[in-house]
Amino acid sequence: MGIYQRPDSPTFWMSLQVKGQRVRLNTMVEDRQLAEDLFCAWKAEIARTRWLGAPTPDGDHTVAELITQYLKMVTPRKSSGSQERDRITLARFATRWGKLLLRDLTTLLIEEYLAERIVQVSFATVSKELGILKAAFRCAIRWGWASHSPFLGIVLSQEGTARTRWLSEGEETQLLTHCPAWLRDMVMLGLDTGLRPGNLVRFQCAWVQPGATCLIIPREQTKTKKLPLTIPLTSRAADIVHRYLARAHSDYLFLSQAGDAYTCAEVNRALQRAAVKAGVPDLCLYTLRHSFVSRLVQAGVSLPEVAALAGHRDIRMTMRYAHLAPQHLRNSIAILEARRIDRSENTLTTNV
Repeated sequence: MGIYQRPDSPTFWMSLQVKGQRVRLNTMVEDRQLAEDLFCAWKAEIARTRWLGAPTPDGDHTVAELITQYLKMVTPRKSSGSQERDRITLARFATRWGKLLLRDLTTLLIEEYLAERIVQVSFATVSKELGILKAAFRCAIRWGWASHSPFLGIVLSQEGTARTRWLSEGEETQLLTHCPAWLRDMVMLGLDTGLRPGNLVRFQCAWVQPGATCLIIPREQTKTKKLPLTIPLTSRAADIVHRYLARAHSDYLFLSQAGDAYTCAEVNRALQRAAVKAGVPDLCLYTLRHSFVSRLVQAGVSLPEVAALAGHRDIRMTMRYAHLAPQHLRNSIAILEARRIDRSENTLTTNV
């Protein structure tokens, strides 16, 4: 039983004993890892049918109906930034596949989209887009709308290439000079708190603790949604927050002239316009967060402390910045060297 290749076929075959009979199927794929994934899925389907019965046939729900239901039931539980991303991304899929029944959206159609889109954006970006639709299909299976997901065997990776673009002190000064007043305050707050774009743009007054010296972001508003995020404020950040709180008449700290909360897209466009005028390349809202983390590491703050301040869910995310503080590695080697010398001297003294 298992995966094997026949001499007369470039693709992998799978073999399994089903109700006392040997069943052999062609996976139609030449990648061994993918063939093994298909074999595991086949065994799981057989086991499920044995113990739970055959799955109910798919209904007549369309991709557009799934997207509408997902936006209604699941998206509101996400952060404001994620909600905006869901709406924009799923609108793309609704236009492309909205009229298809769920069972008619095949793996091949998704592979074609991936190949087409990857010419325009990075693999990490298209993985994030498809990851939202993949999550929607998991919901469809849970709701009984579909019996399987077309994402079986499609490998997505949202990590991408680590980006550590940060602002130097000179670039910061140049950028702030070309920012309008409201954007200047938001940029400085982002540089001093490292807030994710969604939290920064839709900064809530309720997060500010008495005295305006510290922020506590509820876990529901963080990316991990596991623990609240506590960030002490610098004097510059505290002054900005205190000034805006004094005239606040909304749940949000930053409001447009129309009295509405900003969106990440609006702020990003304004920031990039200022960056062009300032001659600062490759700038986006996330650059402020990267600058915050990079400056902490360069200042000698330990990586666990940096991870806590940045709200990283995994220390490996913080390790992307470790190369910015090589002096700490040199200090560690110096400690090892001192220990070796000390032991050598003790051995010499003992022998004498």
